[in-house]
Amino acid sequence: MEEKVIEEFIIPACHGKAFVVHKGQVVSIIEVEGKQMADVVFLNANDYKEVFHAGWSAALNMMLGEGDMKKLKKLYSKPPRDNVMLTVVDDPTGVHLAWNGGRCSRKIYEQFFNMPGHRSCQDNLAEALAPYGLSEDDVPDVFNAFMNAEGFSEGRFETLEPVTEPGDYISLRAEMDVLVGVSACPFDLLYTPKALQIRITEAAK
Repeated sequence: MEEKVIEEFIIPACHGKAFVVHKGQVVSIIEVEGKQMADVVFLNANDYKEVFHAGWSAALNMMLGEGDMKKLKKLYSKPPRDNVMLTVVDDPTGVHLAWNGGRCSRKIYEQFFNMPGHRSCQDNLAEALAPYGLSEDDVPDVFNAFMNAEGFSEGRFETLEPVTEPGDYISLRAEMDVLVGVSACPFDLLYTPKALQIRITEAAK
């Protein structure tokens, strides 16, 4: 099916941006240089109380045989809504942290890594959502795209270098009007942070 590009832009390394994807449109998060994580939030663009829930999405995907802790087919909103917010239509890499929902914050960098004032995904997403009237407390669960983590079965949590290469991507179709926030994660303890590309498309008429 032929697609029409609606919008395309770059999110600089260590920064974030929010934007609306309308129902039926497809948003693609693209690796510009590879090996970069993206922390992504999804809110109903017409009702900010309806937001993506990471753990519930992972559980429902596993119950339905459509995904696991690293790869989802459908992204659901938190109870009591339980709606499919987005459907993954293309994901050649298939390595994400699908169930966690957390993100780095200034407090985490200070307490765990003795790095006060470090840039974080919480900062990026709060700043990106602010023009929509949302506060830092309104940042919901994130989808940790391209995050490669291991050790869960042994009771560990270890973040590894992403496996993505330049041009790798994940594409999601909006099943409702969605406010999307994307942070190009500034986790420079693991890699040199890089930019991300965003492309919004729809079927050509």
